[in-house]
Amino acid sequence: MSSTRDLLGATLKAAAMLALALALCAAAAAQATKATKKIADEADEGEIKVAEKDVPAAVLAAFAKAYPRATVKGYAKEIKDGKPVYEVESMEATTHRDVSFAPDGKVLTVEESMEMKDVPAAVQAALEKKFPKAKINLAEKVMEGTSVAYEFHLTTAQGKEAEVKFDATGKQVKS
Repeated sequence: MSSTRDLLGATLKAAAMLALALALCAAAAAQATKATKKIADEADEGEIKVAEKDVPAAVLAAFAKAYPRATVKGYAKEIKDGKPVYEVESMEATTHRDVSFAPDGKVLTVEESMEMKDVPAAVQAALEKKFPKAKINLAEKVMEGTSVAYEFHLTTAQGKEAEVKFDATGKQVKS
């Protein structure tokens, strides 16, 4: 009888240890899932605001050298194609500028606000043809490598918000 009780006690002890081990594994898996979800959410959300101290020194130096008169309004970080990209938002006189950098300070994209009078005639004509009587809320010159495009945030004549992008010849391109 004593050996049956000992066997039962040992079995219960083993079952309790197994339950504890499973609980610990479940907790660890939940933490890993939570961390993975946070990373995925950040990637899905796009930009996240960051402090200047979280921006690589090479990015800060490259921006300061290229735009010494600009006033920095903020910093952001996002993951594009699995790689970190840092954005510096700034103002220089009446020009709003967003510059995206690789962590090593290489410029990836520059977006600058502009007046409609400064938009090339071919682009203005294409915009008017695609969205007659639209109200232009924001006009931007977008420079990526050697490519230049013009992006517009607008309200259509029907009152709908839209965003459209054209190359310098007036051909619509994907935003």
